[in-house]
Amino acid sequence: MFIQILLAIIATLGFGILFGLDGKNLFFASISGGIGWFSSLIIIHLKMADPIGFLMGSLLMTIYSEIMARKLKAPAITFLIGGLIPLVPGSGVYYTMYNLIIKNISGAVEKGVESLLVAGAIAVGILVGSTICRIYYTYMKTKK
Repeated sequence: MFIQILLAIIATLGFGILFGLDGKNLFFASISGGIGWFSSLIIIHLKMADPIGFLMGSLLMTIYSEIMARKLKAPAITFLIGGLIPLVPGSGVYYTMYNLIIKNISGAVEKGVESLLVAGAIAVGILVGSTICRIYYTYMKTKK
């Protein structure tokens, strides 16, 4: 499990370099990928459904990205995009296409629906995390 998290951090680091992030932002963007992958692994390890794990991973990653964006005065997308790379259901899409090519329609539908559920869960996690942070920071502004 530790190796998977480390590899998620390294993959996020690589995409951060590709996207042109500088030193400090690059480091914290890499941590974002590790947080997302760690939280999704924990939920999946608890025998919950894969989409729920990816939902929690993207939710926690989004909250982390919003917090780091305010601390480092950078856009939240800087920390979020690279961190999403390990969560993207690439293998599911690959096996969907593979099953279509070999004319295994039931396997293609199964993998396709699974990939769509995971992608939807990631999108909902980003939406909910961003909304939670927006509500919190708006509340803190009005409280002052």
